[in-house]
Amino acid sequence: MTGTRRLERPGPQRRLLWLAFGLAAWLALTLAVQPARAFIPFPGEGSASEHRRVTDAALACRWADPTACWSAGGLDRLEVALKRPDITAITLTDAAHCDSGDLNPDGTLPRGRDPAALENCRKWIRDNLRLALAAADGLVDARGAPVRDMRDCAWRVLRPRTALCDVDFHLGRALHAAQDFYSHTNWVDQPVQPEDVTIHNPQGLGGSGPIDWLAEEGDEPPPPGLMSGCFVFLPEAAFCHGRTRHADLNKDHRPDPASREPDPPRGAVGENFARAFDAASGETARIWTRFDARLVTTYGEVRGRAMSCILRGLPPSMCGSGLSATPASAPGAF
Repeated sequence: MTGTRRLERPGPQRRLLWLAFGLAAWLALTLAVQPARAFIPFPGEGSASEHRRVTDAALACRWADPTACWSAGGLDRLEVALKRPDITAITLTDAAHCDSGDLNPDGTLPRGRDPAALENCRKWIRDNLRLALAAADGLVDARGAPVRDMRDCAWRVLRPRTALCDVDFHLGRALHAAQDFYSHTNWVDQPVQPEDVTIHNPQGLGGSGPIDWLAEEGDEPPPPGLMSGCFVFLPEAAFCHGRTRHADLNKDHRPDPASREPDPPRGAVGENFARAFDAASGETARIWTRFDARLVTTYGEVRGRAMSCILRGLPPSMCGSGLSATPASAPGAF
């Protein structure tokens, strides 16, 4: 028609420009949010992340049982998967970090709070362990020989496609949430004097080590008084007004006067950080012990042991005799 201007589609260069802009905005958003969500995944130069420290304490060969430990290369690979929940779309997923399971000081639920928040976290851990176990079937052939394609996950944002990446992907999600449970809840926190309990200083349960509730089969509710802090977005004071916040409870990094990150108030109290770290490490060891045993009960002795070696980054000659747990004595739900 005369007098009308035909709309032109943007050219390839402009589309690439908008794509780059969108990716940059997404990266800036996730990096701005992630320090508030979990054990600090990106520490200062020359330092290991708290998730890596927790995992090393549980699985590294210099500490763990030689028949059950992970090589440095295997831990490097697993660390990539452990960091993913803090830099991808699930950064804001409560179940992936055991967040928003807060209570009022009298034990009632805040308005709008999901009563199943902590149960959802436990389910997230179980579901991802089941998916990791299923994906392990692709690690070896029927005789237990490794498959050809064993590329690791590197830093690909898209969902991995190799069997090794798929196992790491789900195992990393499960371990990340399980470790965050101890940082984000009041399970290990030292008790607070009753007169000092407020919405921003909730009662600590004084628990020691891994909590039985995470490993129990069935759908039992959380122990009375167990809670985690609210997180929706930053600033927490605006999005979690009138509720116990993530910032009130988290023990995401060790108190450090030289750090640019402010010390978490709860983590700086007494031995709260050390207790959270030790409990998270114990939980990591418990999860791997049971997962390791399930590989054998699910896929048989030869294939299961070969899968274990591949995941731990060890040559088959080092996997020799014995898993970290006897299959018949490896309870736990997933």
